[in-house]
This record gives sequence, structure tokens and C-alpha cells, in this order.
Amino acid sequence: METTNSSLPLARPAGDDRTGAPHRHSIPVPEKAVPRRETFAVAALAGLLHRYTGETGLLIGRRAGQGAAENIRLRVSGDTTAADLLAGIAATRAEPSTGEACHAVVSTNGGEPGPRAALTVFTGDEGDFELVMSRAEFDADAAAQYALHLGRVLDALAADPAVALRDVPLLTEEESRRILVGWNQTDEPVPDLFFHEVVADIARRTPDVVAVAWPGGRLTFRELDDQANQLAHRLAATGVRPRDRVGVCFPRGAESLIAQLACFKTAAAAILLDPEFPDDRVRFMIEDASAVVVLTMKAHEPKVSGICPVLSLDDADWRAEPATPVSERVEAGDLIHICYTSGSTGVPKAVMVPHGAARNLIYSMRVICGITEKSRGTWLAAPGYGMVEVECFSVLAAGTTVHIPEPSVVTSPEWLRDWLVSERITHTLLMKAMAERLWTLHWPAETELVNIRICGERVQSWPSADLPFHVFNLYGSAEATVVATCDITQLGEDLGEEGRAHRLPPIGRPTPNVKAYVLGENLEVLPPGVVGEIFVAGESLSEGYLGRPEATAEKWLANPMDPVRHPVLYRTGDVARYWTDGSIEIVGRTDNQIKVRGNRVHLGEIEAVLADQPGVGQAAVLAKKDGQGDVQLVAYIEPGSGPVPEVRDVRAALRQTLPSFMVPAAYVIGGLPTTTNGKIDRTALPEPPRSRPEVGSPYQEPRDDIERSLQRIWAKTLELEGIGILDNFFELGGDSLRAARLTERIREVFDVDVDIDDLFDDASIERMAHTVGEARKS
Repeated sequence: METTNSSLPLARPAGDDRTGAPHRHSIPVPEKAVPRRETFAVAALAGLLHRYTGETGLLIGRRAGQGAAENIRLRVSGDTTAADLLAGIAATRAEPSTGEACHAVVSTNGGEPGPRAALTVFTGDEGDFELVMSRAEFDADAAAQYALHLGRVLDALAADPAVALRDVPLLTEEESRRILVGWNQTDEPVPDLFFHEVVADIARRTPDVVAVAWPGGRLTFRELDDQANQLAHRLAATGVRPRDRVGVCFPRGAESLIAQLACFKTAAAAILLDPEFPDDRVRFMIEDASAVVVLTMKAHEPKVSGICPVLSLDDADWRAEPATPVSERVEAGDLIHICYTSGSTGVPKAVMVPHGAARNLIYSMRVICGITEKSRGTWLAAPGYGMVEVECFSVLAAGTTVHIPEPSVVTSPEWLRDWLVSERITHTLLMKAMAERLWTLHWPAETELVNIRICGERVQSWPSADLPFHVFNLYGSAEATVVATCDITQLGEDLGEEGRAHRLPPIGRPTPNVKAYVLGENLEVLPPGVVGEIFVAGESLSEGYLGRPEATAEKWLANPMDPVRHPVLYRTGDVARYWTDGSIEIVGRTDNQIKVRGNRVHLGEIEAVLADQPGVGQAAVLAKKDGQGDVQLVAYIEPGSGPVPEVRDVRAALRQTLPSFMVPAAYVIGGLPTTTNGKIDRTALPEPPRSRPEVGSPYQEPRDDIERSLQRIWAKTLELEGIGILDNFFELGGDSLRAARLTERIREVFDVDVDIDDLFDDASIERMAHTVGEARKS
């Protein structure tokens, strides 16, 4: 009897090693549960596991004394009552254990030296129950939480036969308050000036400090502010009024910053466009956002013309305007940016970012990352997204220089490293895909980089402790700017090598004046470790989607936690969980959650385990339908700086950590494509190969009719070509579902009565052919 811990909250990978002294906790048994001790133990475990994982199909192992192990299969839901659960357990016929992974085990044998399961409840004949948990899989805080909550479920089931599982309280009011309030103590004052006002103030105080530097040119703060004033005068002269929307279509460069500041000075919102976007996309954005004018360069006029007036900044006419200050009154709720979502799931939506959210974000980045007037920052992010606020504006607001490289520099990790070193950059921001490639490189001793901020996607691996700079993991979105951050370099040092091996880099804690919550389907507070969705409130929120009230209503909800101070709650769609220290770890996306053979799977969890394997730099997992209509998991692996990983080694390692239904069937090794904003482009990942993957056995042709027939059956079942008779079915991507399908097909083709266990005793064509031959003789 074995158990899996992959879906258990607060569990950490441990493989099959459950030796050593376990955690032991006593669970008092309510008086009403005493006559049916074992039944109540199974019920309490089932109730807790359902509440923790959401699984409705549970397999509980049972050991009675020295007897053979048995399994109990249960179907539960949030509506299942205590009476229904207890009656169902009593009526369920136990089945002999076949080695199938159980969720937990109940045993009457209290003298067993240690658990073979991740969770074991010893019932004994009298006294308290004892919850025993593997130290390899759970730390002390996790074990204490399980014991506390198991006791609460047991008490509730014994006290009220009508109580439904969803209504069993796991958290006390004090515990809920610690999560909702204690872990969101982020209030702090922010300076009053908005971004364009800060730049104007710096231009007055330190006019000759360089604001923007690029190959062959530079612009001081005085020049930047003066030119923004000149352009603002021209915009006003062309009819731009406060609260209008102006298209800004430039590559990274000083012109883009001048154009945006000019918009802000006139109290107009800048629509962020990118010349690299397809023409149709750019024109859609201009029209959708109702731009009154578009600012660009002559080279890009064809891309933006024909919808509204166009003003090209390399036409010197606007420079004849006066440089006298322009400063229309701006409120915190007025829009600073219109930035479009990627649109990977449909038509892109325009996110309305207010000045107040941007002001809070810029302040947060300066404080968290230590950006000062002596720092040297960058602008590397694509210009058509809101990351300019995070990377560029936070540097300018500190009164220091933003450095912009040649476009080719950001296409190569080696070139980018050399540029960061040569330009003596201290602070930069990178998309996750580039950052994880960059930190595998050798860094020279003269590196002045202080920290890298990572954004865009879930960080899957810890940076090396040998890096000469710190790595900050940022979490946020256009809809909520930056929500949380974590110095994963410092945390990695604090955890040590063993601690890092037991958890993934978190997104950390909320940033100043932001509230982040991990909540259930009904906005209920969840215990640490339990997977829920991230919701955000506070000063970071955008105003919703422009012109899409229905879409806004789906994401921006009434906030039941703090309705007076923060009445709006944003639903992120990101799946996450708390750790017991209050930090948050991303698991995946609500739209990236699938069912595999009836089991709920977050693809992000598999990606994280993959990325932790030797030789793996980055990983992505997709769910694809095979020829039979069943879900097949495909792993895409980008090698790291060392030797290229062997598929058979990766698969073997995953089988030690993940249950079989979470182990990908197909593997593609190679570089991962990225989108224009630096994220992994999952739509561009190739179809998995149909050729035989690299396995441990040498290729050998079939030698007779039975082996040739079996080869054809295998090829159809696995959807692979070139299978050898010595290859292992499971190493080729087979699973229990395909094994059952293969067995049925063999029975039909050869007209034999063979058992699946006999066929898969040694899962090769050669051994199957022998089994089929023997069955035919008999």
C-alpha cells in the first residue's frame, strides 16, 4: 500500500523515502465517535482531504492488525453530510490493495514503527487517535495544522449528522483574521506627486542629470521635461483635452517617454502601442480605445494612419512650441495608461490604469528595490505593455538614468549580460524566460548589478547563491499592476539547500498598500497550503476594461473583506496557496486546470517539478487530446547551461515524485518560443513527435507474426512509430488508461483471455508475445 502526496497541501517532494521518525499528534476522540472508531477515522480523513484538495473520488487505505491491506473507495462532495459519509463508509465493501496510490491510511495497529503513508491515522482500541505524518514530506507547522484541522472535522462529524462537509469550520475567527488582516499589514504613506509632476520637480532641482541614455544619444531631465511641455502645448493646440486618449506608438526610446509625459501633462491617457505589433492589432487598439490622435515616428505612420490624426515626433514642427510648463489638474482616478491584454484567449481587452495605482507602484518599486539617484536602470521590456511603469518610471522617479540598449542586445542572454556589465547597470527588469537563462551564465567580478526584478510568469527555479546580485520575483498584471514581491535570493539563503529543495520560489507578500488574498470558490478564507484563487484589493487596481462592462463585472467584485476602505476586489484567475509563513506560491491558472483520468491537475505544478530536474532550464506542459479523445500531457523542456537532460531520466524522476496521471507521456527538448512581451508562447509550441523517444533499451525489430501484430497495436495505442520489441510500454508514454485499451485490443485480435497484470508483468512486446503465445496454446 502506497500513498501519494502530490495533491496534499503543504506537502513537499519526498519520493518513496518515508523512513525516519515521523511527526506524531494525538487527536481526541469525541464520545459519539467511540463506538465506531475506525469508521469515524476514515470519515474525518475523507472530509479533511476533500476540503483540502477538492477531490471527490478518494481512496483510503485500511490496515487491521496484522491482516492484509485493503482500500475503501469513496465519493464525496461539499454537499455530503456527516450521516451520508458515515453510512457510505459502513456500506462500502473494501477491496484488496493492489498497490494503487491512496490518499491516506487508517490503521488499528498502533505499534507500527513508522508510516508508509504520507498520512496515517492509528485508531487503536481506546484513547486518542494518533495522526502520523512523514517528516520527509511535511514540516512541523504543516503536521500541526493537519492535526488541528483533522480534529475539528472529527468533532463536527460527531456533533451533527446533518452537517455538510463544506460547512465544517476549519479556521477559527482569530485564524481567519491573521490570514486576512495580519498578512496584509501593508499600509504606508505615499508622496502626493504623480509621475509627471515628479519628473518636472527633478528637472527643476537637478536639470543636468541624464534622464535617458541610448546608443549615440542622451537626454537630461531638463530636456526631457521641456520637450514634453512643448509636445503638450501642441497636443492642446490640436484639440486634446483632459480625459482624452492618445495613441503612443514607438519603440523603446526617448521619444516614447516624451510622448507619454506630454499626455500626462494634458491629463490625457496614453494608449500603449508597439510598432512590432501586427498592423491589424494596432489599428484595432487605436479604434477600440477611441484615440483622438496618435503620436509616432514617420517610419510607423502607415501602421497607424487612417483612423484619427497622426503626429510624428521626427517632424520638428512641434519643437517650435514654448517649453513653459503644462500641468492640467490630475486626480488619482484619472487614467495614465490604456494597455491591452495579450489576447491569447480572444480579443484583447483595454485595461484602464489610473494615476493613483501608477503612483503607488512607482513608490513601491523604489522602496522595495532600493532605487536611488545613484542607481543606473534600464528599459528592456516591450513598449506596448504596462511594464514601462515598473521598469522605467520607477528609475526616472528616483532622479536617475534609464539606459536603453540596441534592440539586438535583448535577444541574447550573453549579449545582455555583457551590456549590463559594461554599462554598470545596477537595477533591471526582465521577463522570466530571459531571467532564468541569464542567471545560469558566468558573471564577472566587476558586475555592479544590485538586483534583477522578474515578471511575466511563474518563476520555476531558485537562482544560484553564487550570483553577484539579488533576484526579486514580482507578481502582478495589467489589471492590478504589481501585487506582491519576494527577494528570492535572500529567501533562498535563509532556507538553505535543503529548504529550497522542499519548496518553490514564492511571489512573497503584498507590496505597500496592496491586499492579496487566497480564497475559495465562495470567497471563503482558506488555510495555508489549500489551493485557491488570488484576489487583490487596495491601491494597485486598475479601473476595469474600457468599454466592456460585462467583462469588468466578472473580474471586479464587491469586497466582503474590507468594503469600506477597499470596496473593490479583483479576481486574478491565478491559482495559488499560502505557506505557513504567510508567503504566497503560485500554482497555475484557473484556465490551465484540467482533468486527467478523473483527477484535477494544475499544469503549473508539473512544470515546477520538471524545472527542478537536473539539466532543465525552463519547462512548459500542455494538455492535448490524443487520437482516442483522451488527454495526453506533453512536456516541453528547454535545457539549462549543463548537459542536455535525457528524457528517460526526466521521466523516471517524475515518477518518483508525481502520481502516474501527472507524468507527461511525450517530451520535446529544445528552446521555448517567447511572445513579444517575453513570455513563453504556448501557442507556438510544436506538436509532440510521433517517433520513438529515447529509451533505455536498444531498438530491435519484431521477429514473428505475433510480435509484428503487437507492434502495430502498440503503435496505434501510443500513437508512436518505430517501436522496438524490447521497449517498455510505460517508458514510451503509456499509462493505465492506455494499458487497459491495449489489453482489450490484444484480447480481440488474438482471441485470448489474458489478464492485464499478466500482460504488464514485464511491459515489452517481447514478453507480451510470450504471454499471448502461452495463452493461445492453452
